[in-house]
Amino acid sequence: MYTITLNGNCSELSCDIFPPIEVENTARICLLSLQTNNSIPNIEPGCNAIGFRNFVGQNENVIIPTGSYELDDLESVINKFMPDYVTHFKLKANSNTLKCMISCSHEIDFSVENSVAKLLGFRNVVYTTGVTHESENTVNIMKVNCIKVECNLIVGSFCDGAPSQTIHELYPTVPAGYKIVEVPRHPVFYRLNTTSISKVNIVLKDQNDFLINLRGEPITIRLQITR
Repeated sequence: MYTITLNGNCSELSCDIFPPIEVENTARICLLSLQTNNSIPNIEPGCNAIGFRNFVGQNENVIIPTGSYELDDLESVINKFMPDYVTHFKLKANSNTLKCMISCSHEIDFSVENSVAKLLGFRNVVYTTGVTHESENTVNIMKVNCIKVECNLIVGSFCDGAPSQTIHELYPTVPAGYKIVEVPRHPVFYRLNTTSISKVNIVLKDQNDFLINLRGEPITIRLQITR
């Protein structure tokens, strides 16, 4: 039996092994543990902007700092950075419909580049002042539905019917800022695609195959190989 530990501070980890580990073709591999901090943002570049229009039609955009936000937090930070001419802005959740309610003293422009519209359930259009708007879709405040741990050594994993390299999936069960300690209760052992292991690559992706943004937090992953 062998164990391999990888450390880093991003969603792509790699290590070279010399001399290579030689195993039989019956060898199996599994994830033993994953440890990091839950700093995964739902607001980040690409989804961090909201626009306000003054009464002469000029736009001023608010860029929301990268972070993990609930709706109340978003309302507070937008109020902090919004233009001086905006005298009223409210952003609330409707717990019955799971949609978002928004109102403002000026027009809200969700058509701006890198808009937060989709996250809040709105369309990429301009919403008028003087009325409370309800989002057309449910709020999608948590962009990451699952974290897929991919390993370059495995065979036998499938995603939506296609072969994949996912050795384990998880979802953070702790609030933002807390420690994620993932130790599979029933580890799944996969066949290896080689009998000579000289390099190990680990990649963390979300359900849409986008890299997980760990925001520089340290991460440790431990693998086990059985003969």
